[in-house]
Amino acid sequence: MEIGKKGISIIIIGTVLIAAAAALLIFANAYRHSTAERHSAALPAAAQSEAFDLVMRMGVGWNLGNALDSIDNRRRGIEGSLRDNIPAVIFYETYWGNPVTTRAVIDSVARKGFGAVRIPVTWTDHLDDDFNIRPEWLDRVEQVVNYVLDAGMYCIINLHHDTGSGSWPWLRADPDNIEWMEEKLSRVWAQIAVHFKDYGHRLLFESFNEILDVYSNWGGAGREAYGAVNRLNQAFVDTVRGTGGNNAERFLVVKTYAAGVAADILEAFVLPEDSAEGRLLVGVHYYGVLPFSWRQENVHWEPAYSDWDYIRDGRPVEEIMGRLWVRFIYEGIPVIIGEFGAQNKNNTRDRINFAVHYVAAAARYGITCFWWDDGGGAADAESVTSYALLDRFSNEWFFPELAEALVRAAG
Repeated sequence: MEIGKKGISIIIIGTVLIAAAAALLIFANAYRHSTAERHSAALPAAAQSEAFDLVMRMGVGWNLGNALDSIDNRRRGIEGSLRDNIPAVIFYETYWGNPVTTRAVIDSVARKGFGAVRIPVTWTDHLDDDFNIRPEWLDRVEQVVNYVLDAGMYCIINLHHDTGSGSWPWLRADPDNIEWMEEKLSRVWAQIAVHFKDYGHRLLFESFNEILDVYSNWGGAGREAYGAVNRLNQAFVDTVRGTGGNNAERFLVVKTYAAGVAADILEAFVLPEDSAEGRLLVGVHYYGVLPFSWRQENVHWEPAYSDWDYIRDGRPVEEIMGRLWVRFIYEGIPVIIGEFGAQNKNNTRDRINFAVHYVAAAARYGITCFWWDDGGGAADAESVTSYALLDRFSNEWFFPELAEALVRAAG
């Protein structure tokens, strides 16, 4: 059969299109797999290290919030079984409205493209009078850690509501009782570190969550309280390193006062001395402009709103990223934002705009972010009034497009 000039032209055009598509696929794969290298190349010379590579390879992270971090404000030190003969580990993991965490939940997070999971853990109600951790609680934490590592993600565990506001925290930025605080923090972290000392470097330890002073001040606590945080971070690093094994060079996350980003907090922060070179990361939290990201109701000085605006809501995020760059990144200190997010106000498109801008702005400065997902038992997406992205009861995503946007924005 004679093809003719027209047929030859069609064949040529088709061949070119196929070749172009193949080239585009190769480029896309190369682009996706070189995220760490691309961001690393944009960082200052001081920021070229294994720790920065690790942060970049995380992509974007997800918090298993309101699960292993719950605390029962009514009592302490519960042993054995609780209501309806429920074991204590199940009571606590489900106490704040979430189901027992399953491997399937963690696998869903990995399949969506998240590269890391932060597991907040509260130890307070699982300590005896001598601050010994009950074995069954430590075993349950390890089980969930294994879910994350088996799914190929990085994992962070911490001391969570052992700090914070209220009457229960035993760990505070208290300069008047700093020796006691150092001793108890070291006691708890030594047990955790020994338990996990043979785990590889995809498991990170975080010193504590949002540590406050004895007055529960979120800001303006003063240099003595900030100095107490520096001492506690140093005690954490020394304790973990002293347990040996892989802990001798494990990547560790040290936190600012209140996990804050205010200028006075950052200025007072001192990076601990460390026997392992280049293995420390600084962790902070920043939820953006709160009338958009947090408040559901108006307060007398400021109305809440649900629409995201670049000038009003985007530029403050960029200012904070620049502040973290100047204080830490430029000096060769990696940063992770362990908590951020925006509560649902039936404004998915605006939350996507917020998330894409936030994560992309952080990535430009070499910073990795972890969305705070507090779960809960909402019947459907419209019923969510929190930060929840994933329905842990059905293992379906409330907001799949938002989760996907987070992953894409990280690069």
